[in-house]
Amino acid sequence: MTAVRTDLPFRLALVAEPEAACAGRLRQSGFCDDIAREIAVYLAQATDLPGIADDLARDLARHGITLDIATPDEMPGRLPAWTAEPTIVWAMTDGLAYFRGSTVAALARLAGLPVYGCGAQAQHLCQDKFASGMLARSAGLRTPATALYEGDDFIAGDDMSALSGPFFVKPNRLGAKTGVFADSLADGLPAALALCRRIEERYCDRAVVQAYIPGSDVRVSAMDLGGPLAPQLGIARMMKDPRSETGGAFLTMRDNETLSGSRDLVGGVGGFGAQRAMAFAPAMADMRAEAARGEREGAPRTVREIETMTDRLARLLGLRDYFSLDIRLGDDGTPWFLEFETCPAITIYDFQTYLSTIHRRGLGDALAASLKRVPERKAEL
Repeated sequence: MTAVRTDLPFRLALVAEPEAACAGRLRQSGFCDDIAREIAVYLAQATDLPGIADDLARDLARHGITLDIATPDEMPGRLPAWTAEPTIVWAMTDGLAYFRGSTVAALARLAGLPVYGCGAQAQHLCQDKFASGMLARSAGLRTPATALYEGDDFIAGDDMSALSGPFFVKPNRLGAKTGVFADSLADGLPAALALCRRIEERYCDRAVVQAYIPGSDVRVSAMDLGGPLAPQLGIARMMKDPRSETGGAFLTMRDNETLSGSRDLVGGVGGFGAQRAMAFAPAMADMRAEAARGEREGAPRTVREIETMTDRLARLLGLRDYFSLDIRLGDDGTPWFLEFETCPAITIYDFQTYLSTIHRRGLGDALAASLKRVPERKAEL
């Protein structure tokens, strides 16, 4: 791997897959226009990127870092220039099946360029909810009872017929709540299998069926600026909004378009959000602050357990530089691991709030500090 001295000027090659290009490619592969656009919503932060690019480039330049933005299609043609000068490659988007972001880390490794963010193996795994959940369970993380279905054919996992429900059903390889509708909560297994068939027919994907955990969603955000991991984590509970499709019981695809379009907690939107009607402004509760104020019984224990879960998973999967976890917090305060993200949306409200509250820096300054840690780790062989 080509060494990069981050005490000297270097280039950050940011590769992002455009939403429109992805939708076009999906249409060419046989998806109807509505579903192609539905799936491509996952790439909302690439739509937001032009709106922050100038500010990000200016902030990085103060640290001696030149920003060069490319699409996955442009990357092969840029590699000769990138390998000729000190360059770190950053895949802003992951993706194994419907999206192509995980090719970026693999191509960078082939070219001998260091990569910011998680490696290709972790990026592939995060796009397989069932496999990542089973691996997390093997490391001692608490996970709901989970099974993988292809249509209504059982593939692997727990025996859901032994449970009475309710069950939560979602696509195995699609993020951003794609495929999660208001009726994705099924009373029993026959209704859950009907949803599995819908996922296969609509998205050509397998389905994850999980025991439903009543409670709240928690987002764990991480960007490594140096030092132990736990103090650098943002642990925030998503506040339930009655204007969501399910009244806040769980987030749906329509809800997530609202959240993906939000750049802050006061109603501001990015380029993605400007194209959509926003149902509600997101609200988050800092769980560490709640614990310090004694507002929720058992909150300190819950925070410590989430910190331990995150550290254990990061060590197991090689999560590095920046990533996030989705946790379901039961009504009794018990945290359950759901999934992880190797490329969380740095352009929207949750990660922006995390940077300002935990690191007390803007994106450019935090990213510069995190990038300068890349040469400290061992080279990928």
